Amino acid sequence: MTPLERARLDVEEALRRYRECVAGEEMEYGSEYERVTFMEYEAPAPDPCAEAFSRLLAAVRTYEAAGGSREELDLGSLREPIYDALDRG
Repeated sequence: MTPLERARLDVEEALRRYRECVAGEEMEYGSEYERVTFMEYEAPAPDPCAEAFSRLLAAVRTYEAAGGSREELDLGSLREPIYDALDRG
């Protein structure tokens, strides 16, 4: 397996874990999900989904460093937030 192939698999795994995290929080908090995630964003406590998103960004960066292009990745509805975060640095 090439480094690029490994990096792509790492992106897919990080994406899966992030989506599972968000789905778990949506299920746990139901109609309060938006309010709770806003409070997590404002609070100093660790947010597991924010950490999963950070790992996803790191995986995409590694993929690009291995010679891949982010446009080749199937990021779905997360494409724009990921691109925005990557472009901000």
